[in-house]
Amino acid sequence: MLGKLNYEVTLAENGQHAIDILAVAPAGRFHLILMDCQMPIMDGFDAIRAIRAGQAGSKHQQLTIIALTANAMDEDKQQCLACGMDDYLAKPIQLQTLKDKLEQY
Repeated sequence: MLGKLNYEVTLAENGQHAIDILAVAPAGRFHLILMDCQMPIMDGFDAIRAIRAGQAGSKHQQLTIIALTANAMDEDKQQCLACGMDDYLAKPIQLQTLKDKLEQY
């Protein structure tokens, strides 16, 4: 979907991989993170806490981070926001919904 919307994408296999990618990336390289909440090795919640704590470099602490999760209950959204995510998208994600959310940021 991101390709259809003409966005450049860098994939991370898990939360730790995302932190490792960010740690060596120059400031301004990334503008937004779509973070899956359920991943092996390090889930999205722990990855966000680590990014916000500066473990991926202080230059990335304020990146916009949107949670992606199959859990669509209000308490799930609140958990995402409470751990430092800026916004939330529930799966399955529709192309127009994704487009609208990305344009918002």
